[in-house]
Amino acid sequence: MSELKRIDACAKRPIDIWTNYLFYPLSIRLVYLLRNTPVTPNQITLFSLFLCLLGCWGFSTGIRGDVIAGLVLVEISYVFDCADGQLARYRQQFSAIGGWLDQVADRIKEFAIYFSLAYGYTRWHPNAAGLWAWAMTALFALYLLEYYGQIRFKPREMASAVAQEGSSHHTFRRAQRWRSLVPFRGFIIGEQYFALLVFVALNAVPALFHFVAILGLAMCAYRPAVQLYKWSRGIA
Repeated sequence: MSELKRIDACAKRPIDIWTNYLFYPLSIRLVYLLRNTPVTPNQITLFSLFLCLLGCWGFSTGIRGDVIAGLVLVEISYVFDCADGQLARYRQQFSAIGGWLDQVADRIKEFAIYFSLAYGYTRWHPNAAGLWAWAMTALFALYLLEYYGQIRFKPREMASAVAQEGSSHHTFRRAQRWRSLVPFRGFIIGEQYFALLVFVALNAVPALFHFVAILGLAMCAYRPAVQLYKWSRGIA
């Protein structure tokens, strides 16, 4: 097995289609370049945070050129965000502080992105004060989705193995396989960064906040419903 394939096997899957086909090919090659260097996963996490905050400074000016430059930096920061975990799994270099740092850095980045975008936009559109409500609603939805993502339900014990292999179980599994091909199927982090890429590139900051807030809140209802269904059917 080649080194690239070994690193690819360290990528967290299943994942959204945008991360799998757009961001992972870049992060895997980044890990390949860094694999024999002294660079640690935690250092990659911190550098990712630095890039994102630098990009958010561009967002905060509201000037189109700065915003585009900031967008490039923020999207690159997500590539590094993918790479830190891949390098940790490749080297088997895990630590409690690393997991904590990754989570904290992600939450800081989310706040910085939405705050700076709202601030930069309202600097040039002072009558768009209502945009702050949408921005904070979007941020609330993202934080709640991340909280849901940390919850792991233990499958309910079924009366017999036959019950687990029933037709409803197979139907649910088939639906899951097809769902993996649906864009924004769960609105996880890679889908959030792709939405950011598209809307900000199109200079549609208000539309981004509307999209994230509405879809995010919808997923806040959808995800627990799916988890409840899986638990009730004894599906892991």
